[in-house]
Amino acid sequence: MPRLPAAARRGPPAGEVHVWAVREPGPECGAVLRRCLALLSADELRRWRDMIASQRRLYASAHAALRALTAAYAGLHPSEVAFTTGRFGKPYVSRYPGLRVSLSHTEGMSLVAVSRDGPTGVDVERIRPLGDASALRGQVLSEEESLAWPIAREDPLNSGLFTHWACKEAVLKALGSGLAGDVTAVRVHPGARRAGPVEVRAAPGSAARSWNLELIDVGSRFRAAVAVAGGGATVRVFTLEPGSRPVGPV
Repeated sequence: MPRLPAAARRGPPAGEVHVWAVREPGPECGAVLRRCLALLSADELRRWRDMIASQRRLYASAHAALRALTAAYAGLHPSEVAFTTGRFGKPYVSRYPGLRVSLSHTEGMSLVAVSRDGPTGVDVERIRPLGDASALRGQVLSEEESLAWPIAREDPLNSGLFTHWACKEAVLKALGSGLAGDVTAVRVHPGARRAGPVEVRAAPGSAARSWNLELIDVGSRFRAAVAVAGGGATVRVFTLEPGSRPVGPV
């Protein structure tokens, strides 16, 4: 079993955010899927059953990882973990308000971020062909960002646009609004990188916050970022096999 960093107790050390990458199990991985389902709550199992078949493996692996990791950091059994959700679906750990968690998933990959600093958000986007890249640019980029990242700089799969999108969604998830927030109101300039710190030049309702936003390299098919308001200057990335339970610190 993977082991949490030795200093992690009731969350990562102050100043750190831990990001765990979890692959989506394939259709042949029946035993793995069963291990994921065994970690879910009754409510999560009901949601899983109501989903179309193509979405079930991703949902099960993502939410099993969120529950298993939260339990490990909090020193609980996964069945003891309880979440409340904000207005737009952001999870909060019941009884442990200082333990900040965030979940994102896309086809093939899930990310779970854990911090005990300020509000935390993580996002992962799978790079894929776009039917109308210009329309999505208008929804994601501000005018300033469009000038700094013109269409002429894009590759055929618009990976730069997905990079901007992941950065902005991470900030909005930290704020608790997620997809319901104004994406263009978050202003970042990540360029073409796949990893490294990114300056947050504007974010709605957060003028007094000090942001740490960092791109995370989880493979060439994805773009991912994690954001922490008021902390998380050090980002540590780990992997978790789907359906696994990490061992807590000794």
